[in-house]
Amino acid sequence: MLAADFLVFSTIISAANSMEISVPKTLNTISGSCLLIPCQFEISKESEKYLNLSPVVTWRRATLWHFYDRESFTDAHRQMEPLINVVGDLRKKNCTSVMINLTSRHSDRYFFRFSAKDFAVISTKAVYIDVSVSIQMNTITITLSPLYILIDSLAEPYVIVPRLREGEVGNLTCTVPAPCPSNPPNVTWDPALGGITQWTQLNADGTQNVSAILNFVPSFHHHELKVNCVSMHLLDRQDKPLLSHKTVILNVEYPPKETQISLTGWLGNNVTLSCQSNANPPAVHRWFMKKEGIVEEVGASRVLSFTVTHNNSGEYICEAQNQHGAGNSTILQINVPGMSFTPFLAVLALFSLILCAIPIVLIYRR
Repeated sequence: MLAADFLVFSTIISAANSMEISVPKTLNTISGSCLLIPCQFEISKESEKYLNLSPVVTWRRATLWHFYDRESFTDAHRQMEPLINVVGDLRKKNCTSVMINLTSRHSDRYFFRFSAKDFAVISTKAVYIDVSVSIQMNTITITLSPLYILIDSLAEPYVIVPRLREGEVGNLTCTVPAPCPSNPPNVTWDPALGGITQWTQLNADGTQNVSAILNFVPSFHHHELKVNCVSMHLLDRQDKPLLSHKTVILNVEYPPKETQISLTGWLGNNVTLSCQSNANPPAVHRWFMKKEGIVEEVGASRVLSFTVTHNNSGEYICEAQNQHGAGNSTILQINVPGMSFTPFLAVLALFSLILCAIPIVLIYRR
């Protein structure tokens, strides 16, 4: 603000006392929509008589400040001002207003002005109006309940939701600003994993939000699934609505599933057993061997390597476990190579002895 402009501004205030105004510091909306400006003001007791004298209220742009109340203020300057309707009851010192058909050219600081007859006062506090051509994704927030964790993704194109647990009801809430009360956004979830409830919330500063809550029971199939919060804004003088979305990657914790053993190696008598399981968080593994009805633990890692002997031949089972539960693999039978042919070798040895004994018998008979 120029020094001369500030002098004029200060003169008006000092001449008509001062005004205290309560407005949000910044308000955001999208081009082609409207904007509600919650506003309350206070003036001196001596000046309250003007509230019933059909006062004129306006919002003045900071960039046009030098031209107001001067002959240099032309129709071209007036066209740079947005259309504004005061919807609040001025007699109750409610200056709530609605700006209509906003475009990005209307982004500016705005000061509230109240005048009646020879009385005029302008607020010293401004509200900054930011009109974007698209929805700012950092204004969309995701809340996970019952943990009540606010998810912030100002720098990332997606959000990784903290812990959900398989089988326990989870609630994901997406909240989108509703700057234009006459055309609130439609907020939903895609895919809709369960029931969706939508409602409008009035904030403490007078602004509004529209929230959509997704109620569902997560399973391990939902782990790392991308779910989108989608908001649809209806714009003035346009057939197509403006769509925006924020992506959430689900993080579902569940006990081990699909636990199985794979066998590799077997070079000579050396074998390597690997235990694989589907679990979140990752499972820890233990190995058990059953032999002659006795079960003993033989390892505590995902991979088990050993040389097969008669002592470690038996039935092997892998157990995968995390804090949510445990799961066992099917049985894998490990035997010493050639053990299954022992009966055959015994018969063969006996047959060889018989063959060797026949010549001796023949000689004896001679």
